[in-house]
Amino acid sequence: WLGQAGFRLDIGNVSLVVDPWVSPHELRLASTPAVEVAAEGIDWVLITHEHLDHLDLPFLPEVLARSPSASVVLPASIAALLGDMVEESRVVGVRPGDSLDLGGVSVRVVPAFHGVTMEDAYGDGSSLGAGPRFVGYVVGGASRLYHAGDTIVTDELLSALLPLDIEVALLPINGRDALRESRGIVGNLDAAEAVELALAAGAQRLVPHHWDGFDGNTVSPATAVEAAAGRIDVVVPERLVPFELDASRAEAR
Repeated sequence: WLGQAGFRLDIGNVSLVVDPWVSPHELRLASTPAVEVAAEGIDWVLITHEHLDHLDLPFLPEVLARSPSASVVLPASIAALLGDMVEESRVVGVRPGDSLDLGGVSVRVVPAFHGVTMEDAYGDGSSLGAGPRFVGYVVGGASRLYHAGDTIVTDELLSALLPLDIEVALLPINGRDALRESRGIVGNLDAAEAVELALAAGAQRLVPHHWDGFDGNTVSPATAVEAAAGRIDVVVPERLVPFELDASRAEAR
């Protein structure tokens, strides 16, 4: 776990980073992750949407310089935000429903429901033109891991997830409320909603994220443990410490 919604996933010989956020920010609470962990030996960078703690544009050139064979996967509707910092041949634009083979690692693109601003929340971003702007990723074959990006629960999301045999769910838990929304902060699942979504999707383990990033938009991960009440294994990893998640165990090391 890189902090906030960022994860490095090493699956066999393939290494992916999802939503790495490394650049400084005046409201940032979590320390920035070590560059080598987030940028070296990377094959694929998966981006769920355009908010700066998910699409870290200043950091992307560092990833591509340190991992010269890496490619970037992101919603097709926001690919233009990359400008000329990434060669066209290294950009893969996706939409919900797409299936990818990333060097032998299968990825299914699923919808997410968020908002660039409160004016377009809570939808898939299509109201802004060019199609959906928010996605999640289901990674793996027999054992599947779901990274939701930023989202709330909708019937469309549940319909997309139910057939995919998800084992591990990486879900935001910072929630949303009228006060934060009045400040323009588009929210997420809260801990109780994350637990119920993970259970509904058939997951055995929940990894809560997106709770430590910004001053004024945090929550204790203990709320996910409390909401689970023993019904699902909740794994709260230590930032930047490798941990294992597979069909038989979920243990930090």
